[in-house]
Formats: sequence, C-alpha cells, structure tokens
Amino acid sequence: MSSQRIPGQESRDPDRQAEGSRGAVDAGISILSRPVTIQTPVSANFGPNALTRPVADVILLSKDSVSFYVDEYSLLLFSTNNFNGLLPILDQGPEDRLIFLHDLHSSKLDIALQAIYKIPATSVSATGGGNLEELELLARGVGWLATFGIPARLVVLPYTHIFDRILSFAPLYPLVSYAIAGHHELEELAIAVSPHTLPVELSNVTEELAEQMGVKYLRRLFRLQLDRQDILMGLLRPEPEIHTPTQQCSLEDQRVLKTKWDMAISSLVRVVRADTTTNLIREVVTTFTSDVACENCLRARDTRLNTILTEWSMSLRTI
Repeated sequence: MSSQRIPGQESRDPDRQAEGSRGAVDAGISILSRPVTIQTPVSANFGPNALTRPVADVILLSKDSVSFYVDEYSLLLFSTNNFNGLLPILDQGPEDRLIFLHDLHSSKLDIALQAIYKIPATSVSATGGGNLEELELLARGVGWLATFGIPARLVVLPYTHIFDRILSFAPLYPLVSYAIAGHHELEELAIAVSPHTLPVELSNVTEELAEQMGVKYLRRLFRLQLDRQDILMGLLRPEPEIHTPTQQCSLEDQRVLKTKWDMAISSLVRVVRADTTTNLIREVVTTFTSDVACENCLRARDTRLNTILTEWSMSLRTI
C-alpha cells in the first residue's frame, strides 16, 4: 500500500486535543474535526484516484491507520442509521472529512467496503485462498455492515465478488459458509452453498454453528438431508418387474433375481445418505446380481436400476 499525507493541522490546545482523543476511544468511532498531520498508508482497493467509483469525498481511517477514500452517497445508499450516525458530514472543508474508525481493522473495513461497492479486491492478499481464517475474516468483515445499518442481503448479492468469495469456500467449509449465509439471511447464497452440505454428518453441526445459522436455516439444512434420504429409500423400494416366463426362466427361476435384488437393496439401505452416489448404487446392485444368467431378468434389473439412478440424480439438492 502507498502512503498518503492527510491534510490538516495539530491542535494548539493540549487539553482540547486530549479531550478529543478520549472521546474517540470512548465512542470507538469518531469524526476528527481537527485531524492531525500524520503519515498513513492508503488502501490498495480504495485509493483516492479510483476511476470506476464515485469521486471520494470522505476518508475512513481504520484502527491500524489505513486510509480508505470513499463517498457519502455510496455509504448512505443502503444504510438505515446514517452509517452509524457518522454521515452526512455537514462541514464541506476537505480537512474535516476524515472519520476515524477506532475499533475497525483495515482488513475488515476493506471487506465491508468491497461489499458496499460490489467490487473485487485488487491485492492478492485480500483474495480468498481456501484458508479457514480467510473465510472467518470474510464473515467478520460482512458482519460490520450491520453496525453501519446496512443489511448484508442488500449488498452481498449473486454475481458480486463477496458472494462468490464466500461461495468458493463451500466445498472445503460447507457448514461455516452456510452459517454465514443463514446468519445474514443471504437466501441465494444459502441455496448455492447447500449442495456442499450433503456429505456432512448432521452431528457435526455444533451449537455455535446452529446458533449462527438461526432456527430457519438450521431446520432447512436438516430437512434437506432427511428428505433426500427418504427420497432414495422410496426409489429403492420397488423391485424389477417380472417378465413373461420362458422355458429357460420360469416364474420360480425369477425368484433368483428377486432374492439377489433384495440383498443389494438391504445392503444399500444400511448406508443411505443424502449424498449417496449413483455410482455406489449401480456398483452394489450389479455386484449382487452379477451371476443372474437370464437376459430378460437382467433387462428388467437394468430398467429398474436406470430409473432409480435417473430419478435420484434429478432429486432436489438444495434447501
């Protein structure tokens, strides 16, 4: 990140300066009406000369003294509390348009602003790389939107960068990703993440994750798993149809297929899961019935098996 000198001058009244500092500490967030001249790094994503965003008219200074150049209109567009009561700034002097966010680290502020402006990160360090710590940082950054009165569901939308970044973690951390979506009522994100939760044992949902998801999304997660198991059990129940008896295969002979089919299904029922694969179903059924010699029986078996596989592959995989 480059460095930028913030305009302004030091207060000549030490008592007044100390009083202002105490106020900033107590409030956690403050507007510096007399900003001191300090050397501060500038955010790589929110510098003063962005070409694709509105002209900056406010500087946000993070806890670790990183400057973010932003504009009032964008910050207020979805805010229900005037950006935590910090905006608008009535004084139009450039030296007075600095807001110090005493409790907010630049890494989290950067994520919150990326969500607000719906832009991607420009620095490599800010992009998701599959690390759980990075996903948790994303969650904390998105969590700060509520402080500024901005519902996450209004800015973390499909095809936006923050949405896609959280979704990219779903294959490795499905429950954490789903919990983030549920916590902020990000319906589209929860739906997109939910197929990745199918391999997860429901016993792995901790109390903390359940609380974060909320009752609504926790119930839907359980319902998805249980419904899919019920669907598969229902598909496995019907047996292959009996074919017209022949000299080589009488009705009595066809009991061989029935017996072996039932053995295969009994084996599958013991391991039925929401993420049971079509390959497993096919492998178990064909293995148990491999010594059936009648072509008509095998044709009946394959017809029923293909119906199961087709309907199972088309079954609902999302909440």
